[in-house]
Amino acid sequence: MNTRVVSFILALGLTSAAVQASETFSVVPDSAQALSIVGGRYANLSDASAVRVAPASILKIEKSELLINTALWHGDIYVKQNGGQGVPMNRPWVFPASMYFVQPVIPGRLSFGLGVSTPYGMAASYPKGMGGALRYALPYEATLLTVDITPAVAVKITDDLSFAVGLDILYADLTMKQFYNWSNIIPGSAEGDIKIHGQGWGMGAYAGINWTFAKRHRFAVIGRLPVKVNFSGDFKSTNMPPALMGAGFSESSSFKSDTTFPGSISVGYGFDVTDRFTVGLDFKWAQNSSHDDLPILIGNNQALLGGSTGSVFGWRNSIDIGTGMSYQLNENWALRGGYLFSENSQPQNSYTPLVPGNDRHVFSLGVGWRGKTRGVDLSYAYVFYPTRVISGAASSPANQYDGSYNHQWHVLSLSITQRF
Repeated sequence: MNTRVVSFILALGLTSAAVQASETFSVVPDSAQALSIVGGRYANLSDASAVRVAPASILKIEKSELLINTALWHGDIYVKQNGGQGVPMNRPWVFPASMYFVQPVIPGRLSFGLGVSTPYGMAASYPKGMGGALRYALPYEATLLTVDITPAVAVKITDDLSFAVGLDILYADLTMKQFYNWSNIIPGSAEGDIKIHGQGWGMGAYAGINWTFAKRHRFAVIGRLPVKVNFSGDFKSTNMPPALMGAGFSESSSFKSDTTFPGSISVGYGFDVTDRFTVGLDFKWAQNSSHDDLPILIGNNQALLGGSTGSVFGWRNSIDIGTGMSYQLNENWALRGGYLFSENSQPQNSYTPLVPGNDRHVFSLGVGWRGKTRGVDLSYAYVFYPTRVISGAASSPANQYDGSYNHQWHVLSLSITQRF
C-alpha cells in the first residue's frame, strides 16, 4: 500500500520541482520579439514584455503601448521503457497567451508597466489506456497553471544608467490524477483514481539595471527573488475499499503543500554593430536548488504515506547561455534570429516521465513589422532535448521509469502591439 501511494505523491513532488525550474526548463519567452532573439534579449528587447524580462528597458518605449501575445506549441514527447511499452504524450498542443502595458509618465525618464503572463507551467497527459507497470506508476494527467501579475516602475538615473523594480504576484493551480490499484491492499478490490488539487498565491520582487557604458555598447542586469506558493486544496480517491474507510481513512481529505519558484540572476550584453545590425549575448543563473523538498499533508489520510510527510529532491542550480541578432531591413521591417542553451537541472535519480528534462537547445527565427501606431511580430522556435537514457531512477518503484526519452517542441508565436 505505502509504495503505491508514495509513488504517486513522489511524482507530484517531482512535478513541482520541475516546475520551479521552469525558467530554464519549461517556458520559452512569451513575446514573438523576445523569442526570436531568445539568447540575446536582456539588453536588446524593445517591446512591452520587457516589463517582466528586463524592466529598465521599458524606458525605451516613448508612447503608451499595449502588447498582446499568443502562441501555438506542439510537443513531441515519447517514453520508451527498457524492454517494455512506448507511451506518447496524449495532448501535444498548448496555447499560452499574455498581455503587457507600458505607460510613460515622463517619456524617457519615468515609466510604469504592468504584465499578466504565464511564465511557469506544465501540462502532461498520457493515454488512460496505458498498461503494464506504468499504469499505476505514472499519473495520466498533471497540470500546473500559473498567472503572474507584474507591476514595475523604471527611472532614468543618468543619461547612461537606468533602474527598475517590480513585483511578482503569482497565482498557481496544481492538479494531478492517477490510477490506483486498491487490490494490492484489499485483494479483489476494483481499480480507482487518486486526485490531488491545490491552489495558492505567492509574492516576490525583481529589479533591473541598464547601463550604456560606451557608444553602441550596453549591459543589462536583472535579479529575481524566489517566490514561495502555499497550496491548499483537497485529496480525493474513488473506489476506496470499505474496510479502509472503516479503519479511519476517507475518499476525500484536505491537501496542503508549498513550492518555491526559483530566484535568478541574468546578465545581458548588447552591441549595435551598425545602425541596422544588433547582437546580444545573455547569461542566466537560476537557483533551482531553492526548492529542496515538497511537504505533503492530506489530513486523516496521512497514514497512507507510511509516516512520510513529503519528498526530498536533488535538483541542481543551472545556467542559460545564448545569443540573438536582429537586422533592420528598413524603417518598418526587421529580421531576427537566436540560439539559447539551457543546462539540465534534473538528476537521474529523481527522473519522472511527467517532466522529461535534459539539456535544452532553442533555435529561433522571427520577423517584425512596425508602423506608426501598430506592430506585428511573428516567430518560430524549435526546442530540442537530446534523447536521454535513464537507468536506476530512485523515484521509480522497480525501475519502472527506466528507458529512453525523446522530447521536442515546435513553437509559433504571434504578438500584436498597439500604441496610443
